[in-house]
Amino acid sequence: MYQPNSYQSQGYDPNQYASPPPHQKGGYAPGPQNSRSPPPLQHPVPQHPILNFRADAASPTPQMAHHQPQGNMNYYPQQQQQQQQQQQQAGGAYPPPNSNLYSQFGFNDPAAQMGMQFAGTAMAQGQAYVEQNINRWVNVPAVKHYFNVNNLYVINKLRILLFPWRHSPWNRMGRRSDTGQMEGYSPPREDINSPDLYIPVMAFVTYVLLCGLAAGRKGSFHPEVLGFTASASLAIVFTEVLLTRLGIYLLSIPSDTSVLDLVAYSGYKFVGVIVTTAFKQLGFGGMVTWGLYLYTSLCCGFFLLRSMRYLALPEAGTASTMNPQRKRRMWFLLMIAGSQLFFMFLLTK
Repeated sequence: MYQPNSYQSQGYDPNQYASPPPHQKGGYAPGPQNSRSPPPLQHPVPQHPILNFRADAASPTPQMAHHQPQGNMNYYPQQQQQQQQQQQQAGGAYPPPNSNLYSQFGFNDPAAQMGMQFAGTAMAQGQAYVEQNINRWVNVPAVKHYFNVNNLYVINKLRILLFPWRHSPWNRMGRRSDTGQMEGYSPPREDINSPDLYIPVMAFVTYVLLCGLAAGRKGSFHPEVLGFTASASLAIVFTEVLLTRLGIYLLSIPSDTSVLDLVAYSGYKFVGVIVTTAFKQLGFGGMVTWGLYLYTSLCCGFFLLRSMRYLALPEAGTASTMNPQRKRRMWFLLMIAGSQLFFMFLLTK
């Protein structure tokens, strides 16, 4: 604490430098004891203790504790009750107001908690609205069917694409209900002959990146190369699917094949194109590259010839209607298989 006699403890007497009283005779006569100037002022060092605000906040004083609410009292009981009702309606999607999640980020304020809950509800409603609009244009369950794959399926499917003559049988497995009626085909995970979209999509992305790598090695890479390659590849797939669909219509083939099946079959050619392009980038000569191109094209054509047989020659057709059109449908399948040479040549170049 502050000490009033600190000046005297330091040897300073204020009366020593005082002026003589005015009624004293002779006035003020400076003597040897008055010739020196007073010492400089020195501020006393404060002796009071330094407060620790963090410790005070952790352990409040009795005066502070007197004004604090006792127990777990809440200043806003109505707001807390409303929050609990909203949490029960939301199915426990949000943590309780007194949880560590809110307190960690400083959201102990009930107004901030209500704002967080309102934002979460708005995001959930927006997500439901988007999914509802997407289902109007895209059949999401049908698309998920084509991505229902596993690692074993992918490995076996790639082996069939590169060595199709070693595979048998080629018939697809159907799903039947409890009454024995046909309910479509089994997913790719359960049927190796079922078309999927996982391998075509991954092969398409790999092909676009590989073309960008090839352009970079030549010193002519630009971001536009990736866009142009992707657009040209999608145009080739779209053209092939459109021609196949047109041939099915003109030949009056009774088939329930969806467009996604045709997209999957058309996208399998990217596997052979990747193999050919990769060997070309590794520095192999023209003979090896052309040999791989012919081999992968023939493999893709043979694969489509056997896989799409159920499409052009459905088993539901009777002998009277199948025999006159059998040759034309077989020629249609051969055209699809032979067109792989042309389309894969465009993609390789």
